[in-house]
Amino acid sequence: MSDDAPGDESLPEADDPGHALPEEELQYPTITVEEGEIEPDGSFDLSTETDREEMREVAEAIAGALASHDLGIETDEGVTTLGVGPKAVDLSFDPDESHRGELEISFRLPAKAMFVDDGSGETVGSRGDAGFVPESMLTNDEGRFRCYSWVDDPESPE
Repeated sequence: MSDDAPGDESLPEADDPGHALPEEELQYPTITVEEGEIEPDGSFDLSTETDREEMREVAEAIAGALASHDLGIETDEGVTTLGVGPKAVDLSFDPDESHRGELEISFRLPAKAMFVDDGSGETVGSRGDAGFVPESMLTNDEGRFRCYSWVDDPESPE
């Protein structure tokens, strides 16, 4: 994905060497939440209590996703892979009289569901070591295949 919102047609040219990541920087992070559901269209609303180490793992997954533009979300009942880019960070802190409160940090990432499964199938793409390359990608050169922009239906990627 480009740094622009999903669906933005201003993607870099295919020969732009600054857009491709070197192999050692490719990451396929996954955030796992024990309970919750991922809907067939890839939507979800998940939350989990966590300890310091688990929170660090989530932060590292987000950092990896921003580097590679790819983030997996997994529950016991489903999995989705999202193409992501940066948009905004929201921060808030409203302390009480004793100067304590909750610091909230939200990352807003424009995203596109690339793959959705109820957890019963095989993960595809680089993270599953099983590719899904449409035949038309191999037979024409129209440029619409950048950053999974060709995936119209994440439940059945072409």
